[in-house]
Amino acid sequence: MRDLLACRDDIDRIDNQIIKLLEERMDVANDIAEYKLVHNQSIVDATREHAKLVKLRAQAKDLGLPPSYVSDVFKTIIKNTCAQEQHYIVAKANQSSVVRDTSVAYLGNTGSYSHVASSKYLEGFKGNIRFEGCQTFAQIVGLVESGKCEYGILPVENSSSGSINEVLDVIQTTKASIVGELFVPIDHAILGCKHIDLKEITDIYSHPQPVAQCSKWLKDVLPNATIHYTKATSEAMQLIKEKQDPKHVAIGSHMAASFYDLTPLADNIANNIHNFTRFIVISMNSIIVPENIAAKTSLAFSVKKYQPGSLLNVLQEISKHNLNVTKLISRPKINANEDTWEEIFFADIEANASSSAMQDILEDLKPCTNLLKILGCYPNSEHKN
Repeated sequence: MRDLLACRDDIDRIDNQIIKLLEERMDVANDIAEYKLVHNQSIVDATREHAKLVKLRAQAKDLGLPPSYVSDVFKTIIKNTCAQEQHYIVAKANQSSVVRDTSVAYLGNTGSYSHVASSKYLEGFKGNIRFEGCQTFAQIVGLVESGKCEYGILPVENSSSGSINEVLDVIQTTKASIVGELFVPIDHAILGCKHIDLKEITDIYSHPQPVAQCSKWLKDVLPNATIHYTKATSEAMQLIKEKQDPKHVAIGSHMAASFYDLTPLADNIANNIHNFTRFIVISMNSIIVPENIAAKTSLAFSVKKYQPGSLLNVLQEISKHNLNVTKLISRPKINANEDTWEEIFFADIEANASSSAMQDILEDLKPCTNLLKILGCYPNSEHKN
C-alpha cells in the first residue's frame, strides 16, 4: 500500500500540471479570438463543440473513466474558454486591454452577492482591481459618474422575486451606459467556522430575506435553532468568523465562504434551488459589441399616454424587424414634469445597437414615443444559463 502523504504529493503535482495546461489553453484561446475577430466568426461553434464532446466521451470510456465525468469537466472548460474569447474580442474592439488596473462599485460588503458578481465579472482582468462597497444603489451610480470607479454592478432582477425597482429608478436618469450583464446563482448555504454535524447547530445568523428563502429547509433540518437577523449576509459571515463557535452558523453564498474562511456545511438549501439574480454592469464608457458576438440592447422610452395603441405601436415596430424583446417592464417616470402618472418602459432587445435593423427601429420609434434613450448595448449572456 502506498503512503498517503506520497499519494497526496502526486495529486498536487498532477493538479499543478493541469493548471499550467489550462493556462496554455487560454493562451491559444486568445489566438483563436484574434482570428475570429479579424474574420468576423462567431465565438460559439455548437457543431464542433458537440463533436468534440462525443470524441472525448469515447476516449474516456476507452481509458476506463466515466464519460459523463469527462464531459462535465470539458463543458466547463469550453464555457470558460468562450468567455475568455469574448472578453478578449470586446476589449480589442474597444481599443482596451484586460492587462490594466480597474475599479468597481457594488452593494454591500465583502461576500455579498453583488461582491461575488463583481468578482465574477472582472475575473478576466490581469491588473489590480479596487472594490468599493456601497450602501445604496445611488451611491454606486455616483461613484461611476464621478469617475471614481470604472464599473458599477447593479442587481436588476431576480428569477423568483422579479424586478428590483430601486435599480430601475436610478438607471432612468444616469449618464452611465450598460456595458455588460451576468447571471449569478443564489446559492444559499450553511456556513460554519469548521465541520460539524448539522444536528449540533444551535444558532443561525443571516439577513431576513435569505432566512425566508430557506424557510422549508430550516423547518425540516434545523427546526429548533435560534434565528438571529443581521443587516446583510456579509455581516452574518463576519460574526461567525469572529465567534469561532462551531454551533453558530451563517446563511450566505457558498461562493463567498472563502472570503471569511468559512466552511460550507450544507448547500442548495433555498426553497427554490433554480434561483438567479441578473446583474447589469454600468460604466461611463459605452462599448462597441462586434458583430460576431450576440448582443443585447436596452432601451428606456415613454409613449403618448392618451393615444390609443401607443405601446402596441412600439412593439409592432420592433416585431416588424423580427427581433425578440426579452424584457418589458414599466416604472413611474422620475421627475415627470407634466403628468403625475407618466410611465417609463424598459425593454431589452436581442440585437446589436449598431445593426441596420436596430437603427431602423430607433428611427421608426421616434413618432411613437415622447422619450427614447439607449441605456446600453452589451454582450448577451442570457443564453449561457
